[in-house]
Amino acid sequence: LWKYFWQLGMGSAVETLCGQAYGAKKYDMLGIYLQRAAILLVATAIPLMIAYIFSKPIFLLLGQKKEVASAAAVFVYGLIPQIFLYAFNFPIQKFLQAQSIILPSAVIAAVALAVHMLLTWFALFKFGWGLLGAAFVLSFSWVLIVVPQFVYILVSDRCRKTWNGFSMQAFSGLWSFYKLSAASAVMLCLECWYFQIMVLIAGLLPNPEVALDTVSIWYAERILLFLFSFACISYVSHPFTSKYNWRITQT
Repeated sequence: LWKYFWQLGMGSAVETLCGQAYGAKKYDMLGIYLQRAAILLVATAIPLMIAYIFSKPIFLLLGQKKEVASAAAVFVYGLIPQIFLYAFNFPIQKFLQAQSIILPSAVIAAVALAVHMLLTWFALFKFGWGLLGAAFVLSFSWVLIVVPQFVYILVSDRCRKTWNGFSMQAFSGLWSFYKLSAASAVMLCLECWYFQIMVLIAGLLPNPEVALDTVSIWYAERILLFLFSFACISYVSHPFTSKYNWRITQT
């Protein structure tokens, strides 16, 4: 989840900028911000991918047992495609949320979740693909989220003003956009990384398999609560964002 929070934090900058642009009725800028964020997140995904490739020696360097490091590395290899899917998913979601378009993303996510559970069952219990198969299914599930959302943007009348196609303007102002995105990412990551540090510490205990299983159950519960709270905050903020940004722009 390290990459999740980092890329989610960087994608959150789109939420601020798209909300301001939508409130100011600069609708064409929403599509520019979406593309600009995707470019930066793809660039960020490359060093993350390199870290994933060398995850086993990194885990060993952090003091994890060889068996734990090997199993974790196998799972991480299957998550490499997910890094790049995150790079597109977060800007797309923020682009839609800034326009108070929530239901399509929710429906797409619900369908993807159902397909994901079915495919995971087949991968683990029917085909016996193990950790690598479970990771690849998880990555593929994000394809089922990202692609339909982008297709919705292309065909929906609600996005006709805000999406005008790909533009070279997205490559301008990348450094300023990166500074805002990085600050947002650091702020979010500092709030969440202590969970993952506890998981690493659990791997250093005398019986790491049992310790990691126990911490993982607790960790999953905490993440569910965090994501639910994060979703509620995001939903409540958007109707007010457009309203007050419009007032600020007019004054």
